[in-house]
Amino acid sequence: MARRLSIKETIDMFSNENGFAWGTNTVMEALAPKANYDLRCVNETFIIDRWDSIYPQPTSKEIKDEYIRQQTIAECIEYFKVNPK
Repeated sequence: MARRLSIKETIDMFSNENGFAWGTNTVMEALAPKANYDLRCVNETFIIDRWDSIYPQPTSKEIKDEYIRQQTIAECIEYFKVNPK
């Protein structure tokens, strides 16, 4: 199983002057920092053609789940910006 950053670690790691930036690159960085890989998506399945990392290669499901998780974090951040308490 791939490693998992906390929500705070994820926000801290992938926020910049424009706010929380996320996508396939941040997903892979969260799952396997500094990994070298070739990744493609075919019919909603992530396929890793080349993998070089000390971390185990994430499964397509792990990549998809982390992508959804980061998308959810981004949506929550946006929601609370628009709807502060």
